[in-house]
Amino acid sequence: MDAIQFLKQEHKKAKAGIKKVLKASPEDRGDLWTDLEPELEAHEQIEDACLYGPLAREEGKGDAKLAAWRGKHQKEVERVEALVKQIDGLDPAEAGWLAKVKAVGASLEKHIREEEGEIFPRIGKAWDKARLKEAGAEMADMKAEKLHA
Repeated sequence: MDAIQFLKQEHKKAKAGIKKVLKASPEDRGDLWTDLEPELEAHEQIEDACLYGPLAREEGKGDAKLAAWRGKHQKEVERVEALVKQIDGLDPAEAGWLAKVKAVGASLEKHIREEEGEIFPRIGKAWDKARLKEAGAEMADMKAEKLHA
């Protein structure tokens, strides 16, 4: 599976996970969030290590938007990480907790739309099929290592 296919699959899982948390009873929300949070964190680390880091080093293969994406992506990640810290300090039964999870979900939706609509097609032009497959294999290995260590 290539890197773009891998990430699109991960995006579906993340959106489904957020939706599941938001629909869950107050008693179940916390456990669902506890399961989802490491997945979200691993996703971000995998994207940076296997895709955006190498692209930035290659200067986006002459694509200014790709070259600048890593910095923009990092700012989005920091915003979500701040929300996650706030979530971790709240009771899942509180409305404020749910509002923060909704904010993470909204940020995730926007990020996914931009990545899949604008960034992934550019990556598909910058990297050939072999490079995309190589990055996809690296992502799968890194995910297995992070979540099953």
